Amino acid sequence: MKLIVASDSHYDKVMLMNLAREINRRGDIDAVIHLGDMEGDAAWLRKNLAQPVYGVPGNCDMNFKDPAERVISLGGTAVFLCHGHTLRVKTTLEPLSYRAEERGARLALFGHTHARCVRNLGVVLLVNPGALKDGRYALIEIEKGDLMMPKMLAL
Repeated sequence: MKLIVASDSHYDKVMLMNLAREINRRGDIDAVIHLGDMEGDAAWLRKNLAQPVYGVPGNCDMNFKDPAERVISLGGTAVFLCHGHTLRVKTTLEPLSYRAEERGARLALFGHTHARCVRNLGVVLLVNPGALKDGRYALIEIEKGDLMMPKMLAL
């Protein structure tokens, strides 16, 4: 299973369209995850992509419909999604790791900092794709429940 992960698009329609074009060009993406800021961007992706799009709201999202945190199962792996602002990811990643572990997830995806991050903390792999408004996103592969090293990509 191949996932595209984006965050912090901040209504940058050019980057959203570029990401959608890249997903369609590749043709091998199974799901897309948007980690907040702005929830309207996740809705735009849902409307313009054939793949399922999972999302959570960010600190700039006011009228969100998605839960602030969620766990989804992808490729046989529990994946924790959040924007990260409520877990203080700009200061420390430990609360994020603890929360993901207590929710049974091996992979925690977050945004908010606009800075890329791939880090193992405890039993959880933490990944921040960086800000889509800056052209940054991540590709994560899950093979039979095993996580491959995320690829940090740019548009």
